[in-house]
Amino acid sequence: MNKIVFVIILSFITLSSSAQLVNIEKKRIDYKQGFQGNIAFAFNIIQNTSKITQGSNSAHLQYVNNKHTFLILNDYTLMKVKKDADDYDLVNQNFQHFRYNFSIVDTTKINFETFVQRQQNKIKYLNLRFLAGAGFRFRIIDNKVISFYIAPLIMYENEILSDSFNTTTKMIKGDLYWSLGLNFTETVSLKNVTYYQPAFFDLAKSPNFEAITDFRLFSELSLSFVILKNLEYSAVFELAYDSRPPMELVEQPLFYNLKNQLVFKF
Repeated sequence: MNKIVFVIILSFITLSSSAQLVNIEKKRIDYKQGFQGNIAFAFNIIQNTSKITQGSNSAHLQYVNNKHTFLILNDYTLMKVKKDADDYDLVNQNFQHFRYNFSIVDTTKINFETFVQRQQNKIKYLNLRFLAGAGFRFRIIDNKVISFYIAPLIMYENEILSDSFNTTTKMIKGDLYWSLGLNFTETVSLKNVTYYQPAFFDLAKSPNFEAITDFRLFSELSLSFVILKNLEYSAVFELAYDSRPPMELVEQPLFYNLKNQLVFKF
């Protein structure tokens, strides 16, 4: 059965990540044959490089056919950005993502996966980021109490920044991520997803490129409580680090984001 999820995010402390990594793990829907999908709506007030009021919606579709899984994501956010006391800009940020998984062993034990992604976020000086990658995802353990997955992937990244130098990069990077879930009780759970993306080769031959030491790191930790049968509350903490951020953010490579989230499912 298709699920529609309405998400109302009440943000108390929010500083968005300049690294702009997209947490695909939390976008996955429970493994089940056929079509599934969800729609989410959110409203945030953010103090970052500017004061931002934003409304967003996201929609994605998952289709499973035996050993084949297709995941399509589309997120769109419209932001009202304060420039000065009497002037505002309307800016949008968006990403589109397609991922294909093939189960080599069992349904989720060993999967081959490949993906492409397009992303824009002008508030973070990101005119365009295009990614394409592939690798394997391994299920280390998955039971009623604990689940742990790890995936070493490799990807191509083409990024165009609207910083002081209109920086363009073309790199071959690693894309290592792991997903950990702990179910303390039937109503209380803890989840962590961490991404580590070191650069291996600079196809644009930038003079200041340093392999491995140029990397992005993103980690999300969420503690969830089931309030009622279809109502769930989550406290979500995100941490991101970019070793080579846009020039305008070079003195602030570390960002965090704390959110309170209420989810109603039916």
